[in-house]
Amino acid sequence: MIYLNTLQAQEVIDRATERAKEISVNASISVVDSGAHLIAFRRMDGSAIGSGDVSQRKARTAALFGFDSGDFGKIIGKLKLTGMEHSNGGLAAFPGGIPILSKQGIAGAIGVSCLLYTSPSPRDQRGSRMPAC
Repeated sequence: MIYLNTLQAQEVIDRATERAKEISVNASISVVDSGAHLIAFRRMDGSAIGSGDVSQRKARTAALFGFDSGDFGKIIGKLKLTGMEHSNGGLAAFPGGIPILSKQGIAGAIGVSCLLYTSPSPRDQRGSRMPAC
């Protein structure tokens, strides 16, 4: 199994935070390991309180399935897998979660949520692409 360590996870959080500041959004940012366990989290001042849970679900989805959470949503919609997002402790079927890949496979994932009272927010998708991993 491939692991992200806490230092690497914090670097991802720091990069994502800087990118969020550049594009003037307040985000919640979660990083999970390859087993979808939370290893780093930041809720920026001014972000919606509920966005923390959303960012974790996005990261968990990307880690468990190995592709963007938005693509997961398209697949479950196309295959009519109603309720699939309720599995695995809660997943996200909209953009904002992406896997973090290494040469050996999936090392973990990042989930970014910057809820702006629209769902899904286009800024969530931009936000999740912030780190260069």
